[in-house]
Amino acid sequence: MKTLVVGNSLDVLPIIENILSHHKDEEVTLFTTEGVLPYDRALLPAVLAASTNEQHMYKTSEIFLAAFHPQVVTTESLARISVKRRYLTTDKKTQIGYDRLVVVDTGHLILPNVRGHQRTGVFDCWRVSSIKAMKKHLVFADSVTVVVSNIQGLNMACALSHLKKEVTVLSSSSGFLPDIFDEETGLLLKQILEGRGIRVFSDNAIEEILGDADVKAVKLKTGKVLACDTVIFDEARADIRMLSEPTLTDEDKISIEECFKPLVMPFAPVKFGLNVLNGFYAGWTKLPEGGREYLKFDGPQNIYKKIYAHADHLVGTVIFNSPQDNERLLGIIQRQDNITGREEEIL
Repeated sequence: MKTLVVGNSLDVLPIIENILSHHKDEEVTLFTTEGVLPYDRALLPAVLAASTNEQHMYKTSEIFLAAFHPQVVTTESLARISVKRRYLTTDKKTQIGYDRLVVVDTGHLILPNVRGHQRTGVFDCWRVSSIKAMKKHLVFADSVTVVVSNIQGLNMACALSHLKKEVTVLSSSSGFLPDIFDEETGLLLKQILEGRGIRVFSDNAIEEILGDADVKAVKLKTGKVLACDTVIFDEARADIRMLSEPTLTDEDKISIEECFKPLVMPFAPVKFGLNVLNGFYAGWTKLPEGGREYLKFDGPQNIYKKIYAHADHLVGTVIFNSPQDNERLLGIIQRQDNITGREEEIL
């Protein structure tokens, strides 16, 4: 059996591990869609801010490939996948045959359908190629508009602020990151960003990106026009239009990576904020039904700790600027310690 795994995120690694653990003699080929080893997309904002180097993104893959040994193709680009004929064709006309296909991503993304999104200066924030192109562009750019709907977008805004760019954040929702945080937490996060010189417009969406060939401004749905020379979208969908899903066999699988799926609580632990704030959350980040919430806030230090309890256990936490509490509270969640009567104490 020949299995072809297509993708460039870390999501490909457990898929390959599962196949080789159960079928040691199976021939597995990993075709990377961006010409590099699989990497952690969450590190891209830190790479942009130069707070970590690009090589650090590949360490997990390097360790994995030292233990497992699929054939890895990183030197050619994906042209198309012929599902009926069971082969992948590269830009160099190389054909890679397979019996089973697993697609995690194709290296192509679909950005929100906003007029003008094809102008020079418009980027996604999910691919290493986008970050490399953005770095070159930012040498000549001053004002950046970031459309934020998730933590990747927030971290991009923080990275750009660190690079001394004039940053404007747009959120189409009435709150700030309402899919992750409750209203109180979102409002405080917005205030912290504004305190660091980042403009934040909630309940505003881009209607059109203005300019000739290059970005000059964005027009909002409210009619307001904001001058900028760069636009970054954190919302994107994996482009799998080259696949005709009805023709896939029972052995094949489209396994779109987690970062392109809707957010679902409870969340895995996440650190965020880069140099703007030291943020962390895990588990439930809003009050669960039948649950309880407790809060501790130090205004002058912008230290904010919120925990969520259900029955006898801690089920979630959100922390700003108190990194020494991250692992402590995460440990209580993971061990399922009985915290009844100690809620205020553990804050």
